Amino acid sequence: MKTKLVKTFSIFLLFTTLICSYFYQPIHTEASSSISYKVTASQLTLREGPSTSTKKLTLIPKSTKLTKISSKGSWIKVKYSGKTGWVSSQYLSKVTTNVNTAATSKTVTTNVSNLNIRSGAAISYKSLGKLAKGTKGTVLDEKSGWVKIKTSKYTGWVSKSYVTFKSTTSSNTTTSASNVGKYYYITIGNLNVREKASSSATTAIIGTVRKGNEFKILKESGTWVQIQYTTTKKGWVSSKSAYGKISSKKHTSQTSNPNKPDVDEDEDTDVEPTPDPSEPENPTPEEPTDTPEDNVVYTKPSKTEYIVIQSGYLNIRSKPSTKGDILSEASAGDYYTVLQYATYPSNEWVEVMYATGKKGWISNNTSNSYVTLSNPATNPPAVSNKKIVLDAGHGGSDPGSGGGGYNEAALTYAFTLKTKSHLESMGYTVYTTRGQFSACSSSTNKTIDLQCRVDVAKSKKADIFVSIHMNSASATAKGTETYYAASGNPYPTRSRQLANAVHSAYQPTMGSTNRGVKTNVFHVNRMASVPSILLEVGFISNVEDRSKLINATHQNNVSRSIAQGIHNYFQMQ
Repeated sequence: MKTKLVKTFSIFLLFTTLICSYFYQPIHTEASSSISYKVTASQLTLREGPSTSTKKLTLIPKSTKLTKISSKGSWIKVKYSGKTGWVSSQYLSKVTTNVNTAATSKTVTTNVSNLNIRSGAAISYKSLGKLAKGTKGTVLDEKSGWVKIKTSKYTGWVSKSYVTFKSTTSSNTTTSASNVGKYYYITIGNLNVREKASSSATTAIIGTVRKGNEFKILKESGTWVQIQYTTTKKGWVSSKSAYGKISSKKHTSQTSNPNKPDVDEDEDTDVEPTPDPSEPENPTPEEPTDTPEDNVVYTKPSKTEYIVIQSGYLNIRSKPSTKGDILSEASAGDYYTVLQYATYPSNEWVEVMYATGKKGWISNNTSNSYVTLSNPATNPPAVSNKKIVLDAGHGGSDPGSGGGGYNEAALTYAFTLKTKSHLESMGYTVYTTRGQFSACSSSTNKTIDLQCRVDVAKSKKADIFVSIHMNSASATAKGTETYYAASGNPYPTRSRQLANAVHSAYQPTMGSTNRGVKTNVFHVNRMASVPSILLEVGFISNVEDRSKLINATHQNNVSRSIAQGIHNYFQMQ
């Protein structure tokens, strides 16, 4: 009996040892391989299962990094934004990284004062509080120019533009991913090109690139990439996601493939729209080009002017620079009297009295605000019953003239929108003839399209018609000129008065050669049923004129003067 018990116990002990050795796995600290992917489609569908017939969970933006959980056929299981699902591997590029098993953590430090921390990744979400400059936080998530962080007091979202990132990893962590040879697509209005990979005050700014420009990446250093921004010059630009997108293919040459299985018809995997040079910098509306402060010119308005916040919000800062401390916040509907302007070569700021005895600076380089001579408190003025049709020249399949990588259709649309905003702020009713990427008519026949434009003025019972264009000739030709029809139009005298009033207002602001008011039988002048003029604001073919035409601040100033000229005309009637 005793022998039998000993034998039974021995067998039990052996079995227990085998079971323990099977389940016990020692913890290793040497490097192990993990596979991550980057989304190559502009929006990739995350699905409940590995099939296009399964339920959609959400859309994943382009360039998002995903870690593989498992795979099935051509589908990969991943986790994104708290949801676990499946994506098609045809829209992913593999990034193989050898990672030390010690966790990689990422932290941020705020580089401005009074930074809002919000409940979601957009300025429309509620502010949970404000963070002091130098506040540190642990990164929990990143999304569309925003980062979710945890501080000692708050957990919420802040704009990436106002924090500095720092990663803490093991010294033997290496990555095989490199962006050299890929393409960098600029998504903000202006971005400085620097002599070295640094934004310090001692690093010279040697050029500027604009929204819609795309360059092949020659070298990479941290969050900086080297590009060849002219045919003979190279320099460094910041590659932060707030300023641009890195892709393996050129935007201008990519096309979507209808045979690929899991990109919705409205997702447009690769094709980017033609950029509008007038668009403000994103995602931070007031982000200018970090121009050195010794390039600023201070001026005071000759008349009382007002800056109006028409959408979103803008920070009020201690000095005319994003380096200034945030003193307060101006929201849609707020307006202030302009005390003075601080004008840089590529952007402009406005000083205001935002509270009793308190002054600060607001960016005047975005579509969130506009400056007007009309007191917002007393709008609309006596002439508010007047209707105006603004016509942005060209559009659709007709880009108009070009120069320096810019086309007339995009620029005329930018000027038209800004002029419209100024006129509406003065109480006028304004109509436009076309959209950003369309013409007035669906017909490719130019005469039909031109007639469509003047027909808008007739159908809207407009009081005047103003068509905005850019000129083109030899590289040395420059200046502004304004046209009206001396015959054909039923109101030649009023057309001439309108041309003189508008030309005398906007020509000095444009600051180019005064080529005068002229007559011509342009279709939109001759066939309009109301007083009609055509503006040639400047020569897109001339470097000096073009540098003004593409500058958002100069566009705003000239557009404001065009609106003032129109207002002056009505005051004379």
